[in-house]
Amino acid sequence: MSNQKVDFNLKEISPNIGAKNGGIISATDLVEIDLFLFIRIVKARGLHACAPNACHPYVELKIGKFKGITQYISGSLYPEWDQVFAFEKSRIQIQDTILEMKVKDKLVSHDELMMMGQIELAISDIPIRFPTDSALAPQWYGLRDEKGQMCRGELMLSCWIGTQVDEAFPEACHLDAPSLTLYNVNATRSTIYLMSRIWCLRVNLIQAQDMVLEDNNNIKDSQFFIQATLGNLTLRSKVVKNSDGNPKWNEDLLFVVAEPFDQRLDFSLEQVTSGSSSHKSLGTFVFLVKNADKRIDGSPVSTQFIDVKLNDKYVCKLNAKISLDGGYHIFDDDPQCSSDLNPTAKKLWSPRIGVFEMGILNATGLPAMKSMNRTDAYCVAKYGSKWVRTRTVVNSLTPKWNEQYSWDVYDPSTFITISVFDNCQLHEGDDNAAGTMDKIIGKVRICLSELNFGTIYSYSYPLVQLQPPGLKKMGEIQLAFKFCCPSMINICKLYTFPMLPKLHFVNTLSPTQCEVLRKQAVVVVSSHMSKAEPPLRREVVEYMLDFRERMWSLRRGRADLERINILLSGLVALCKKYDEIRCWKISILRLVICLFLFIVIFVPQYLVSTMFLCHIINVYWQYQKKAREVSHIDLQLSHAYTTSVDELEEEFDPIPSRLEECIIRNRYEQLRMGAGKYIAMIGQLASEGEKVQALLSWQDPIATILILILCLISGFVTFIVPFRITLSFVVLYMLSHPILPSPFPSFIENWEDVY
Repeated sequence: MSNQKVDFNLKEISPNIGAKNGGIISATDLVEIDLFLFIRIVKARGLHACAPNACHPYVELKIGKFKGITQYISGSLYPEWDQVFAFEKSRIQIQDTILEMKVKDKLVSHDELMMMGQIELAISDIPIRFPTDSALAPQWYGLRDEKGQMCRGELMLSCWIGTQVDEAFPEACHLDAPSLTLYNVNATRSTIYLMSRIWCLRVNLIQAQDMVLEDNNNIKDSQFFIQATLGNLTLRSKVVKNSDGNPKWNEDLLFVVAEPFDQRLDFSLEQVTSGSSSHKSLGTFVFLVKNADKRIDGSPVSTQFIDVKLNDKYVCKLNAKISLDGGYHIFDDDPQCSSDLNPTAKKLWSPRIGVFEMGILNATGLPAMKSMNRTDAYCVAKYGSKWVRTRTVVNSLTPKWNEQYSWDVYDPSTFITISVFDNCQLHEGDDNAAGTMDKIIGKVRICLSELNFGTIYSYSYPLVQLQPPGLKKMGEIQLAFKFCCPSMINICKLYTFPMLPKLHFVNTLSPTQCEVLRKQAVVVVSSHMSKAEPPLRREVVEYMLDFRERMWSLRRGRADLERINILLSGLVALCKKYDEIRCWKISILRLVICLFLFIVIFVPQYLVSTMFLCHIINVYWQYQKKAREVSHIDLQLSHAYTTSVDELEEEFDPIPSRLEECIIRNRYEQLRMGAGKYIAMIGQLASEGEKVQALLSWQDPIATILILILCLISGFVTFIVPFRITLSFVVLYMLSHPILPSPFPSFIENWEDVY
């Protein structure tokens, strides 16, 4: 087990990156330089085909065992492809010296008639293009037949050797595996996603006026509520009784909307019938979100009177206030490790304090996620509204990405999340066909407040996953990153302001409302990302944002209890030290503390300054024990090692449960026993507090009278005897030798115990 724990540790690495070798700060300063062979196929002209009006020309590229195919262009002898292919130069074998490009017709089955011409280029003659050079101009190349003779047709292309900084790199089709045909090339490309700003749509329902119904006799005895629908989300107001003919709600319905505001809000006035089991619609109306008032503070919103109609017949007027509140920060990721704390309205954003740069280097030891020992891995990193996705390295358990990205930082108390996934959208006709869910490999989080400014960190992070069988290591990912901050004063200013925007304190949202808004925000973000090309799939977004429901589990309960014990460990240690001093285990320390207490009693003006000095010394002492590496998940604290398989099955069991009734009953009994221990501790603490209250609340008149007499005597003594003398006597009594005081409890403790 000890060896297994070592494998989960964070490891410092020394990659061959430009920043650590004294290179100039550039777009590749945090990654290792990789060379790629780029081929841009632009177009062709004058091709020869058996049936000119019924041909589908395409280009097939080949370097040794590596192969790539362009799109098929229907019915044209002058096709235009404008596609870029990239081959990692380090994977090209020494014997592979020729780059072959063949123009073929898809509709012809015979090999001789299928080929419309070919071009062969020596790889050694392909020029190297540096990042500062302009784009290489494409040229026309004449096609030749299989015998090397010139034939009809020309192909326009350009070939060069560049790095991952090349502008053609993101759009290139990367074919890193031999004899692999991709049917969805876009799913392999690196992409940057920018999430639109998310607003809080507040619908304040006030009342309905001038209600006209078919049956007005029972209008005062009816109950009504408002049903609001935005997209696939429907919210309901509370049910109110119409006492005066104008039902009143005075309730807020909160929605999450993203720019641009092209949504519509559908309202329906519902009447409860047959008690409260069913209801019917009395009228509807539609409100366009773009017509709502925008506000960035707690300013009042104009009241709107909206006509509610049913089949063009007037029903009532709804009095409501509808606004887009841009002063809130709508959390999409976990609030405990958020990547952004700015409000929605950009006018309220604090100035940028720095830039976080990260190089995603490579991964090692990834498990085989598909059949035939295959994994197609890609990374997704999220900070604020900017999401990045690396290219998919096909068929590799040790993928190398070497891609660098940067983010603007507005608050240091934020986290960046990096996850690794297996791309299951690439291969057609196997057990992982298109449409299946991408598989999760692991996740890493980095806290920016722990980083030293300008320092370059390079670590190999373990990818850990808690699964129903137990804790499993899914490989390691190597990252290099740094946090650059030009002004320390700007960061110090941030620590004097609250973390959340001002509107969170002026017009507070309840914890329930915040959780509801977060769930809506995750749905909005997932919908937005799914419309991009290539799309960022729903399971990826939800895993990055920790959208899984937090349900009870014994492992999580033990972990939280241990966190509380660690939090209170300082107080417990102080009590133990006091017991040691009181029992005269350390005589010299006892005398020093007595001397210190008497100095404080007789020279109290130095008390506060001494406390601050002791605190400074303690913080300096903690600095000596400060960890020199970035923090990572504490597997010991999370009880991921000690938990049993049965407890993990309980944690991953969904609601409603899929297990048998006897297993559920057994787990319920275990839950009762475990929760009973925690409740007993809480009950004991409550009992002690109730005993103290009972002494002063005349529940026991004799005990209360004795307490009053004791207070009277104590007040008289403290009035006559100087306070310093009294306090010195108390100190001497508390620190007296165990032989002197009685071993029995004091009479005040006896009262509490008896009661």
